[in-house]
Amino acid sequence: MPQFRFEYINAQGKKGIETLDARDKAEVLMILQARSSTLIRWLDNTSLPLFSTLFRNPSNKPKTLNNPRLLKLTSDLAHLFRSGLPVDRALAIAGSATADVKIKSMTAYLQNALKKGTNLSDAMADRPEDFNDLYVNMVRVGEMGGILPSVMERLSEFIERSEEIKKYVISSSIYPAILLSVGMLSLVVILGFVVPKFAGIFADLGQEIPFSTLVLLELSQFITKWWWLVLSLAILFSLFLWRFMKTPGGRALYDKNILRFPYVGEVLLDIEMSRFSRTLGTLVQSGVPLMKALHIVRAVVSNSRVKEAVTHIYNQVREGRSVSALMRERDVFPPMVVQMVSLGEETGKTGEMLVSVAEDLDRKIQSKIKTYLALLEPFSILFLGLLIGGVVVSMLSTIFGINEIQF
Repeated sequence: MPQFRFEYINAQGKKGIETLDARDKAEVLMILQARSSTLIRWLDNTSLPLFSTLFRNPSNKPKTLNNPRLLKLTSDLAHLFRSGLPVDRALAIAGSATADVKIKSMTAYLQNALKKGTNLSDAMADRPEDFNDLYVNMVRVGEMGGILPSVMERLSEFIERSEEIKKYVISSSIYPAILLSVGMLSLVVILGFVVPKFAGIFADLGQEIPFSTLVLLELSQFITKWWWLVLSLAILFSLFLWRFMKTPGGRALYDKNILRFPYVGEVLLDIEMSRFSRTLGTLVQSGVPLMKALHIVRAVVSNSRVKEAVTHIYNQVREGRSVSALMRERDVFPPMVVQMVSLGEETGKTGEMLVSVAEDLDRKIQSKIKTYLALLEPFSILFLGLLIGGVVVSMLSTIFGINEIQF
């Protein structure tokens, strides 16, 4: 009997890795479902050395569709399904209408699976590296309820909105990142190449050097002599920190403290709440049962505090309690989100309310990021100006002191 190695999340929201003997992957999924656990990804049966695992794909198969390609395929299929075309015909047209080789490969794979009698959702479930749990379950509900066109449209909107937020955050961070990088590089160049040239001049003159200049000279000497040690320690510390963040304890420690940071924590919590609201709302709107939707959302949110809160809701909802009442018991959920969910439960429009909350949070996220970055730019310029200016002034004060030497 073959062995299957996989990573999963249990009912308490904790990650784990396990190897099971089973006839096929479907049997493994049934075992996990009986345990109230969620599959994250399939893993190779062989263990790899540290530096191999650092850069390999987490799935046992290479990823074919990145988010832009997945959005393109989903959007095309949504339009084709809306036109009344059957699934196999829509896949054929979507594959022939694009020049992207990877999209062609995926549509060909899905077509072959359909010819063998496999459902579209089951075929996608066999490629977890490309289609996540949320995607597969929404497609499955669309097939069962005969609403596949509307489900694909919701998926397309979901992916597009998620990509917009991610691109906005990245593009907004480019200028401050370049500014800080250039400033720190300039400081390293000054300390590593400019200051040492003056050190020889000051030594030959035998003049008493001010304390601030003496500190700069010592720091410059240390950098020029031990730069390889500093660089090595920085790389080793980064790798250690990266590996520590992959452990449950390290991740929990980071997630717990990062949300307490002023400004940054607020934005990260809003991003998590937007992801939670949009995912749960989209699933509920598409007809996915609430318990199944919450089960999927646990794997979608990334912060362990939010994940633990969702797990608490999932466990208690089975006992008949409302989602909004359970959200009030956890301080991680903003009051506005709780009130909107409560209103949705009263009116029977929980899905619509959650999506509305996500849209509102996305607008707030963009506004906060824009405001914070507008403040960060002048502060960065001021900080780097004071830092580099302090170095220059310290050196110039010593140079000007040369005029006072008695020959």
